[in-house]
Amino acid sequence: MKNSGFAKIGLALVAVVTITQQSRAQLTVDDFSSGAYQKTLKSGSDNNFQFGGMVGGSRATTFVACSPASKCAVVNPFGQPSSFQIRPKTKTTPNVLIFNSGYKSEAFLAVGYGFSSPMSLDLSGSYDRIRVTFDGVDGAVNFNLTVWSNAGSVYSQLGCNFTDPSLQTAFTVDFPFAKFVPGGGSKGADFSGITNMQFLFDGAQGASAGEDWAVTSLQAIRIGAPAGDITCAGGLEADIKTKGVLLGFYRDAGGLVVSFMGTP
Repeated sequence: MKNSGFAKIGLALVAVVTITQQSRAQLTVDDFSSGAYQKTLKSGSDNNFQFGGMVGGSRATTFVACSPASKCAVVNPFGQPSSFQIRPKTKTTPNVLIFNSGYKSEAFLAVGYGFSSPMSLDLSGSYDRIRVTFDGVDGAVNFNLTVWSNAGSVYSQLGCNFTDPSLQTAFTVDFPFAKFVPGGGSKGADFSGITNMQFLFDGAQGASAGEDWAVTSLQAIRIGAPAGDITCAGGLEADIKTKGVLLGFYRDAGGLVVSFMGTP
Protein backbone atom coordinates (compact mmCIF):
# COMPACT_ATOMS: atom_id res chain seq x y z
CA MET A 1 0.00 0.00 0.00
CA LYS A 2 2.86 2.38 0.84
CA ASN A 3 4.50 1.73 -2.52
CA SER A 4 1.17 2.41 -4.23
CA GLY A 5 0.90 5.72 -2.39
CA PHE A 6 4.38 6.78 -3.44
CA ALA A 7 3.56 5.81 -7.04
CA LYS A 8 0.46 8.01 -7.01
CA ILE A 9 2.47 10.91 -5.62
CA GLY A 10 5.08 10.38 -8.33
CA LEU A 11 2.47 10.40 -11.08
CA ALA A 12 0.92 13.56 -9.66
CA LEU A 13 4.30 15.29 -9.63
CA VAL A 14 4.94 14.27 -13.25
CA ALA A 15 1.53 15.70 -14.24
CA VAL A 16 2.31 18.99 -12.48
CA VAL A 17 5.74 19.24 -14.15
CA THR A 18 4.23 18.45 -17.58
CA ILE A 19 1.54 21.13 -17.21
CA THR A 20 4.16 23.65 -16.01
CA GLN A 21 6.44 22.87 -18.97
CA GLN A 22 3.56 23.27 -21.43
CA SER A 23 2.64 26.62 -19.87
CA ARG A 24 6.23 27.89 -20.11
CA ALA A 25 6.44 26.73 -23.73
CA GLN A 26 3.78 29.24 -24.77
CA LEU A 27 4.52 32.87 -25.62
CA THR A 28 2.65 35.25 -23.35
CA VAL A 29 1.42 38.31 -25.21
CA ASP A 30 -0.09 39.83 -22.06
CA ASP A 31 -0.89 38.46 -18.61
CA PHE A 32 -2.11 41.85 -17.29
CA SER A 33 0.42 41.80 -14.46
CA SER A 34 1.63 45.29 -15.41
CA GLY A 35 0.17 48.46 -16.85
CA ALA A 36 -2.70 48.80 -14.36
CA TYR A 37 -5.46 51.13 -15.59
CA GLN A 38 -9.19 51.68 -15.22
CA LYS A 39 -11.88 53.88 -16.75
CA THR A 40 -15.61 54.41 -16.23
CA LEU A 41 -17.85 56.18 -18.77
CA LYS A 42 -21.55 56.79 -19.26
CA SER A 43 -20.88 58.14 -22.75
CA GLY A 44 -17.91 59.10 -24.88
CA SER A 45 -14.54 57.45 -25.43
CA ASP A 46 -11.15 57.05 -23.80
CA ASN A 47 -7.79 56.31 -25.46
CA ASN A 48 -4.81 55.31 -23.35
CA PHE A 49 -1.39 53.64 -23.51
CA GLN A 50 -0.14 51.43 -20.69
CA PHE A 51 3.45 50.24 -20.43
CA GLY A 52 5.05 47.17 -18.87
CA GLY A 53 5.96 43.55 -19.49
CA MET A 54 3.49 42.80 -22.28
CA VAL A 55 4.80 41.91 -25.77
CA GLY A 56 6.17 45.05 -27.40
CA GLY A 57 6.31 46.84 -24.06
CA SER A 58 3.01 48.69 -24.43
CA ARG A 59 -0.73 48.17 -24.56
CA ALA A 60 -3.20 50.55 -26.26
CA THR A 61 -6.83 50.67 -25.12
CA THR A 62 -9.75 52.38 -26.82
CA PHE A 63 -12.92 52.32 -24.73
CA VAL A 64 -16.25 53.55 -26.13
CA ALA A 65 -19.56 53.86 -24.26
CA CYS A 66 -22.88 55.17 -25.57
CA SER A 67 -21.49 56.92 -28.59
CA PRO A 68 -22.53 59.11 -30.27
CA ALA A 69 -24.35 60.80 -27.39
CA SER A 70 -27.40 61.38 -29.59
CA LYS A 71 -28.08 57.62 -29.44
CA CYS A 72 -27.86 57.27 -25.66
CA ALA A 73 -31.63 57.17 -25.27
CA VAL A 74 -31.52 53.90 -27.23
CA VAL A 75 -28.17 52.33 -26.33
CA ASN A 76 -28.06 53.46 -22.68
CA PRO A 77 -31.63 54.40 -21.66
CA PHE A 78 -30.95 54.28 -17.90
CA GLY A 79 -27.70 56.26 -18.10
CA GLN A 80 -25.67 53.44 -16.58
CA PRO A 81 -21.85 53.55 -16.34
CA SER A 82 -19.69 51.13 -18.31
CA SER A 83 -16.17 50.35 -17.15
CA PHE A 84 -13.04 48.32 -17.62
CA GLN A 85 -10.08 47.68 -15.35
CA ILE A 86 -6.64 46.12 -15.72
CA ARG A 87 -5.38 45.12 -12.32
CA PRO A 88 -2.63 42.91 -10.86
CA LYS A 89 -3.36 39.79 -8.84
CA THR A 90 -4.44 39.82 -5.21
CA LYS A 91 -4.35 37.07 -2.58
CA THR A 92 -7.59 35.66 -3.98
CA THR A 93 -7.75 36.75 -7.65
CA PRO A 94 -5.40 36.56 -10.68
CA ASN A 95 -4.03 39.34 -12.89
CA VAL A 96 -7.00 40.33 -14.98
CA LEU A 97 -8.69 42.57 -17.54
CA ILE A 98 -12.30 43.12 -16.40
CA PHE A 99 -15.09 44.62 -18.50
CA ASN A 100 -18.53 45.70 -17.25
CA SER A 101 -20.94 46.92 -19.92
CA GLY A 102 -23.69 48.20 -17.63
CA TYR A 103 -27.40 47.43 -17.60
CA LYS A 104 -29.02 47.86 -21.03
CA SER A 105 -26.00 49.75 -22.31
CA GLU A 106 -23.61 49.27 -25.22
CA ALA A 107 -19.86 49.60 -24.81
CA PHE A 108 -16.84 48.40 -26.77
CA LEU A 109 -13.20 47.85 -25.86
CA ALA A 110 -10.22 47.56 -28.23
CA VAL A 111 -6.92 46.27 -26.81
CA GLY A 112 -3.89 46.68 -29.06
CA TYR A 113 -0.17 45.86 -29.10
CA GLY A 114 2.59 47.41 -31.19
CA PHE A 115 0.85 50.78 -31.54
CA SER A 116 3.24 52.81 -29.38
CA SER A 117 6.07 51.39 -31.49
CA PRO A 118 5.72 48.52 -33.99
CA MET A 119 6.55 45.00 -32.87
CA SER A 120 8.63 42.51 -34.80
CA LEU A 121 6.91 39.35 -33.68
CA ASP A 122 7.65 36.04 -35.42
CA LEU A 123 4.79 33.60 -34.79
CA SER A 124 5.55 31.33 -37.75
CA GLY A 125 7.16 27.92 -37.39
CA SER A 126 6.69 27.41 -33.65
CA TYR A 127 3.14 28.65 -33.02
CA ASP A 128 -0.19 27.99 -34.74
CA ARG A 129 -2.81 29.97 -32.76
CA ILE A 130 -3.53 32.77 -30.33
CA ARG A 131 -5.31 31.80 -27.11
CA VAL A 132 -7.52 34.04 -24.99
CA THR A 133 -8.11 32.77 -21.45
CA PHE A 134 -11.34 33.98 -19.86
CA ASP A 135 -12.03 33.92 -16.14
CA GLY A 136 -15.68 33.92 -17.21
CA VAL A 137 -18.50 35.76 -19.01
CA ASP A 138 -22.12 36.33 -18.05
CA GLY A 139 -23.61 37.21 -21.43
CA ALA A 140 -23.17 37.00 -25.19
CA VAL A 141 -19.83 38.42 -26.36
CA ASN A 142 -18.52 39.09 -29.86
CA PHE A 143 -14.81 39.66 -30.27
CA ASN A 144 -12.30 39.85 -33.09
CA LEU A 145 -8.55 39.50 -33.41
CA THR A 146 -6.70 41.39 -36.14
CA VAL A 147 -2.97 41.13 -36.90
CA TRP A 148 -0.94 43.41 -39.18
CA SER A 149 2.44 42.95 -40.89
CA ASN A 150 4.56 44.73 -43.52
CA ALA A 151 4.66 47.94 -41.49
CA GLY A 152 0.92 47.75 -40.91
CA SER A 153 0.06 47.72 -44.62
CA VAL A 154 -1.67 44.30 -44.69
CA TYR A 155 -3.81 42.50 -42.16
CA SER A 156 -5.77 39.34 -41.41
CA GLN A 157 -8.58 38.83 -38.91
CA LEU A 158 -10.76 36.25 -37.21
CA GLY A 159 -13.87 36.65 -35.08
CA CYS A 160 -15.79 34.72 -32.42
CA ASN A 161 -19.31 35.08 -31.09
CA PHE A 162 -20.48 33.62 -27.77
CA THR A 163 -24.23 33.25 -27.49
CA ASP A 164 -24.26 31.01 -24.39
CA PRO A 165 -24.55 33.18 -21.26
CA SER A 166 -23.69 30.31 -18.92
CA LEU A 167 -19.87 30.46 -19.22
CA GLN A 168 -19.24 31.77 -15.72
CA THR A 169 -16.18 29.60 -15.11
CA ALA A 170 -12.71 29.84 -16.65
CA PHE A 171 -12.29 28.69 -20.27
CA THR A 172 -9.99 29.24 -23.24
CA VAL A 173 -10.64 30.37 -26.83
CA ASP A 174 -8.19 29.58 -29.65
CA PHE A 175 -7.72 31.66 -32.82
CA PRO A 176 -5.98 29.29 -35.33
CA PHE A 177 -3.73 31.10 -37.79
CA ALA A 178 -5.07 28.87 -40.57
CA LYS A 179 -8.55 30.31 -40.05
CA PHE A 180 -7.59 33.99 -40.33
CA VAL A 181 -9.10 35.80 -43.31
CA PRO A 182 -7.00 38.30 -45.33
CA GLY A 183 -8.42 41.81 -45.16
CA GLY A 184 -8.72 44.65 -47.64
CA GLY A 185 -8.31 42.42 -50.69
CA SER A 186 -4.67 41.69 -49.77
CA LYS A 187 -2.84 38.41 -49.35
CA GLY A 188 -3.12 38.87 -45.61
CA ALA A 189 -0.68 39.32 -42.76
CA ASP A 190 2.68 37.55 -42.66
CA PHE A 191 2.83 35.73 -39.31
CA SER A 192 6.64 35.77 -39.41
CA GLY A 193 6.65 39.54 -38.96
CA ILE A 194 3.63 40.76 -36.97
CA THR A 195 3.93 44.49 -36.28
CA ASN A 196 0.53 45.14 -34.66
CA MET A 197 -2.18 43.10 -32.96
CA GLN A 198 -5.64 44.15 -31.79
CA PHE A 199 -8.45 42.47 -29.87
CA LEU A 200 -11.87 44.10 -30.21
CA PHE A 201 -14.54 43.13 -27.70
CA ASP A 202 -18.10 44.07 -28.69
CA GLY A 203 -21.50 43.64 -27.04
CA ALA A 204 -23.03 40.99 -29.30
CA GLN A 205 -26.52 41.20 -27.88
CA GLY A 206 -27.02 44.95 -28.37
CA ALA A 207 -28.50 47.27 -25.79
CA SER A 208 -31.11 44.77 -24.55
CA ALA A 209 -28.61 43.63 -21.92
CA GLY A 210 -25.05 44.37 -20.89
CA GLU A 211 -22.38 41.71 -20.67
CA ASP A 212 -19.56 41.40 -18.15
CA TRP A 213 -16.40 39.38 -18.70
CA ALA A 214 -12.83 38.98 -17.51
CA VAL A 215 -9.69 37.87 -19.40
CA THR A 216 -6.58 36.65 -17.58
CA SER A 217 -4.10 36.10 -20.43
CA LEU A 218 -3.38 36.33 -24.15
CA GLN A 219 -0.89 33.77 -25.49
CA ALA A 220 0.62 32.37 -28.67
CA ILE A 221 0.31 28.57 -28.46
CA ARG A 222 2.94 26.18 -29.75
CA ILE A 223 2.20 23.70 -32.53
CA GLY A 224 1.10 20.37 -31.08
CA ALA A 225 -0.17 21.75 -27.77
CA PRO A 226 -3.64 20.56 -26.65
CA ALA A 227 -6.61 22.43 -28.11
CA GLY A 228 -8.44 25.04 -26.08
CA ASP A 229 -12.03 24.77 -24.89
CA ILE A 230 -13.39 26.75 -27.88
CA THR A 231 -11.87 27.14 -31.35
CA CYS A 232 -12.93 30.09 -33.49
CA ALA A 233 -14.04 29.04 -36.96
CA GLY A 234 -14.32 32.53 -38.42
CA GLY A 235 -16.77 33.97 -40.91
CA LEU A 236 -17.05 36.40 -43.81
CA GLU A 237 -14.23 38.84 -44.41
CA ALA A 238 -15.20 42.33 -43.34
CA ASP A 239 -13.72 45.35 -41.68
CA ILE A 240 -14.16 45.58 -37.93
CA LYS A 241 -17.51 47.33 -37.75
CA THR A 242 -19.84 47.52 -34.78
CA LYS A 243 -23.27 48.91 -35.59
CA GLY A 244 -21.93 51.59 -37.96
CA VAL A 245 -18.97 52.50 -35.72
CA LEU A 246 -15.46 51.67 -36.85
CA LEU A 247 -12.99 51.06 -34.03
CA GLY A 248 -9.29 50.57 -34.30
CA PHE A 249 -5.87 52.06 -34.89
CA TYR A 250 -4.09 53.30 -37.99
CA ARG A 251 -0.93 55.14 -38.98
CA ASP A 252 -1.35 58.62 -40.38
CA ALA A 253 0.81 60.15 -43.14
CA GLY A 254 3.47 61.01 -40.59
CA GLY A 255 3.61 57.51 -39.19
CA LEU A 256 1.75 58.44 -36.01
CA VAL A 257 -0.52 55.75 -34.59
CA VAL A 258 -4.02 57.11 -34.09
CA SER A 259 -6.95 55.39 -32.41
CA PHE A 260 -10.22 56.39 -33.99
CA MET A 261 -13.97 56.07 -33.85
CA GLY A 262 -16.30 57.12 -36.63
CA THR A 263 -18.43 55.98 -39.49
CA PRO A 264 -16.52 54.05 -42.18
